This record gives sequence, structure tokens and C-alpha cells, in this order.
Amino acid sequence: MNKLFILLLLLAATKSFGQTKNVNIPRIFDDTIKKTEIDTAFRIVYVDKIKPDLKPAHQPAIIINGKFVNTLLLNSLNPHKIENIEVLNGDTLIDNVQYYGKIHIKTKSDYNPKSISLTELKNKYTNLNGKPVIFMIDGNIVNADYDNYLIDENNLLTIIVDKFQNAKENIDLGLIKLLTKSEGNIKNRKNIIRGTEVTMNK
Repeated sequence: MNKLFILLLLLAATKSFGQTKNVNIPRIFDDTIKKTEIDTAFRIVYVDKIKPDLKPAHQPAIIINGKFVNTLLLNSLNPHKIENIEVLNGDTLIDNVQYYGKIHIKTKSDYNPKSISLTELKNKYTNLNGKPVIFMIDGNIVNADYDNYLIDENNLLTIIVDKFQNAKENIDLGLIKLLTKSEGNIKNRKNIIRGTEVTMNK
């Protein structure tokens, strides 16, 4: 009888260990299992264009090497060339605009940012002066005023001039893709695109 009881106990233990879900497993583990499942459901997503509050009073003043610059310039600044960042609290008045604090950025001696608007860049480097264009920076579409969107010209690696055309939809736009001097872009430069290459001085 004892042998039969032990055999049944071992069988029950083996069966419970072989189950894939145990009542004692924490819920976190169950959620992790669910999250790793592949989701192949078809979806359509309309992106909400929620514009952040861009009032200068709610932003700090950006000072690079002692010069006041547009906040957007930070998007293309080379982070590897920054030597020091200092944040100062308190309201600051610059050109009759009040800013909340200051961010002083000092770059390394071998690097000096050069700001240029996307409109100025289009007129300076492309033949699309009178044509409507779409800008992309490192694969991201720029959804902003090109006259006021500043980038660091000295941190540009490549400008790819392309077209976005669809005769049926009556679409004829220029497409300007900007690649910055990130490690990935430099590494993959030879694999970027085929076309006529022009080397220019900035």
C-alpha cells in the first residue's frame, strides 16, 4: 500500500511540474509571456499632431560658446563634441523675450557649430529652390517651419536630393535627406544610395 501511495505521489508531482502554467507563478511572469507573443493584427494608426507649448518663456535660453541660438539647433548638435554643460536657474530676458533659465554649452576646441535654417540649406546646396520639399534628418521627417528650423551645418555628413512623385495623385515634391555625422551614418556611408555625388565646401 505504501509503495502504491508513493507511486501516486510521484505521478502527481511529475504531472504538476510538467504543466505550463502554475497557479503559484506571479502575475508579472504571466504578463511577460503574453507580451512576447507575436502580434500580427492589421491596424491603421492616425498620428495625432500634438504641438508642445513652444513659448520661449517656458523654455531655457540656449547659449553655445557664448552665443544665443535657437533651441532647435540642439537636434543636430554633435554630442561627442560637447565639452561642458552648465544649467542656470532664473528668468532671463534676451531680445525682449523672457526665457526660463539658461543652458550654457561649451564645445571642444576643434568644433564650432554653424547654424543654418533648412530653407537656407535648400537654397545653398540643392537645385530645388522654387520647388516644395520634404526634409528628413537621419530618417525622421521634419514637420516644422523650415525658415525657423536650424541645424548645425558643420555636423552634416551627406545631403541626398531625391524626388517624391505620383502623377495620379498629382504629387511632385523634392525630398531632401540629411545625414548627420553619427557613428552609424559614417560607418554605412558607402551603402547609402547610388547617384551623382558632389563634394562641396560648407
